Amino acid sequence: MALNPTLWASEEAATVTRVELRSTVRLGIDQTELTLGDLARIDGPQTDVLQTLAIKTKKSISPGVWSELTIEDIKDQVKQADSINYGAVVLTGPDIRITRLVDRAAIGADLAGGSAPANPAQGTVRQQVERWLIARLNTTPELSRIRFDERDDDILNTPSASRVVELREIGRSQRVIVGVVVIEHERVVIDRSVQVEVLIEQPARVATQQIKRRDLINDENTRVERRWLPVTTTTAPPDVAVGLLSNTTIDPGQLILSSMLEEPLLVKRGDIVNARSIAGSVSVSLQVRAKDSGKLGDIIELESRDRQQQFSARVAGRGRVVIIHQSSTPTSGSSS
Repeated sequence: MALNPTLWASEEAATVTRVELRSTVRLGIDQTELTLGDLARIDGPQTDVLQTLAIKTKKSISPGVWSELTIEDIKDQVKQADSINYGAVVLTGPDIRITRLVDRAAIGADLAGGSAPANPAQGTVRQQVERWLIARLNTTPELSRIRFDERDDDILNTPSASRVVELREIGRSQRVIVGVVVIEHERVVIDRSVQVEVLIEQPARVATQQIKRRDLINDENTRVERRWLPVTTTTAPPDVAVGLLSNTTIDPGQLILSSMLEEPLLVKRGDIVNARSIAGSVSVSLQVRAKDSGKLGDIIELESRDRQQQFSARVAGRGRVVIIHQSSTPTSGSSS
């Protein structure tokens, strides 16, 4: 008798730990360590070890300044942790905006004593926004063109010396929308948003000939050029794009965008692939037949070569999978 599908689903779900990232995180004033538990809601068998997993950031987190921690960076750190079975983790959510809370008491004490704030702002709000955008986008002044809307001049020309300026990204469309809060003597004097057009000079791949759907991107059908591009244009990194498949027709002269590309299939339906089953400290390798096709990281269905057992596994490489659930499920028509 075949296994009840509902029971199969519930058993499989019980083996997986789900990690759902938050969109924004504020660290405490004196918090020195960042853990995955600070960044996400976690539920499943590996909750305890994932909650305490230390997460590193590329830059220090400053009070009142927003920086970004990407989901890909978090995935890489979880994969590299020896204590985690990444094959049984489903990690979802957005890139995270992260900041550290401002010590309002320290600011008030400094101002009362006639000295500068704990994180003094120099010049004007315009200069603060320019420096913040350049740091946030991980670029340099020479590679950046920043243009403000004249309607925001009253905010941008506000002196920022001896005041605290808090900036956050509210959204992106054709422009970057930046929230601006200016605090003086513990009183908010400005709480508005400004729109900024930002162009970044960066390398990008450009098609040198027509690339058809399912063609591989390579150095023969593309070349790398330096272009001034809006931050809202998501180009595929030149090195990453090579070896990926086009999911659409790309004409000569077109930029190669991330949305145009997809990972190649590493496992095809019907292939005999190498599977590794990990249970605690025990690892078993076996050969199984793929019932689905899959790309890197996809969860697909497989069966034993005698078709007597069914498996769910995550694609780990070309012709390789890691089993995240194993059950001896007789095929339809066999005796129970």
